[in-house]
Amino acid sequence: MSQIFTVTNLNERIKERLENDPRLHDFWAQGEVSNFVHHRSGHMYFTLKDRDSQISCVLFKGQAGRVETELRNGMNVLLFGDVAVYRPQGRVQLVARAIKRDSGLGFRFLQFEALKKRLEEEGLFDLEQKRPLPPYPERIGIVTSLQGAALRDVLRSIGPYPARIIISPAQVQGEGAEESIVSALLALQGRTDLIIVCRGGGSAEDLWCFNSEVVARAVYACDSPVISAVGHETDVTITDFAADVRAATPTAAAKMAVPDVEELRIRLRQSRVRIIRALWSGLERKEERLEYLQRSLSAARMYSLTGDFRQRLDHLSDRLDFALAEELRDRRARLDAVCGRLAAVGPRATLQRGYALARSEKGLVMAWDDVRPGEEIELILGRGGLRCRVLDCIEEKEESGE
Repeated sequence: MSQIFTVTNLNERIKERLENDPRLHDFWAQGEVSNFVHHRSGHMYFTLKDRDSQISCVLFKGQAGRVETELRNGMNVLLFGDVAVYRPQGRVQLVARAIKRDSGLGFRFLQFEALKKRLEEEGLFDLEQKRPLPPYPERIGIVTSLQGAALRDVLRSIGPYPARIIISPAQVQGEGAEESIVSALLALQGRTDLIIVCRGGGSAEDLWCFNSEVVARAVYACDSPVISAVGHETDVTITDFAADVRAATPTAAAKMAVPDVEELRIRLRQSRVRIIRALWSGLERKEERLEYLQRSLSAARMYSLTGDFRQRLDHLSDRLDFALAEELRDRRARLDAVCGRLAAVGPRATLQRGYALARSEKGLVMAWDDVRPGEEIELILGRGGLRCRVLDCIEEKEESGE
């Protein structure tokens, strides 16, 4: 039977073999810097890559004085050092002892700039071509991964706004991501008033599919306005330039897409008050006019015209009452419709579908560590509620963010 290694023993064997190979010591390596992080400890972590491969690198604090230039992403460098293995993770890496700048810029950076320039010359980024976002979208398409945090952030920020949400799933990193995003966009054609293309943060390699020409052209060709929200605020991709609007984060994209529901309620109430005031103001002006005529006419003429004015006043009053009633009925019907749509996606409707809200003395229970074992909580159901005692608190395992 062949020897069985533990993972630790196996990593130690690999580390010993690589670090004792003289060919992997005291050499120069050439490549492009990516994912650069200057840690608060003083150590520098980055990736060295070329067109086809990449390798993790570390420059420890004690060697920082041997760096001839300030490192940044997209820079071509020459690195002097050794191959080592970080045993706890079994990761092969380069331990740099000196770094100097190489001539030229990195391949990825040049590729990005060349594509950006070409598409810009074709007019894909022209401001005149950008479409305004609809003020009250009824159908919102979302292109992203079903497993990523970006989708949850967008749905939470849209909240109770009564729009139909159409999720078109897509792979947002790795091999095949470009074709997946294009297919997801094509699936939304003719079905939406607005599209949000989003994903959470990641390395430059993770976001690279959004620097694809086919993705940029698919975004530009969409039949409804597109908001691009890729990565964090500092991340910029070709898709951002091709979209009608760029948002710093997926949450910011959702807030751009829909109006504030509470503000809509306030505006409806204000409109109703203005209509009522306008109708009563018109009636008051008619009554003032009648009083003026009564004072200006002689008793004889007033006697002969009184009947006509009274009939006319009654007629105007009836018309005003009818108009006021019709306007109020129309406004009430529109308000009821909006309230019904809000209720359909509100918390009460969700509870009626079998969900529940948990509430303790401190407020709503949103996470496992908001309560302690033995603590009493109240479960609010679709009908009534339950008072329960917590037996155990189970921590949710973190999902891998894409």
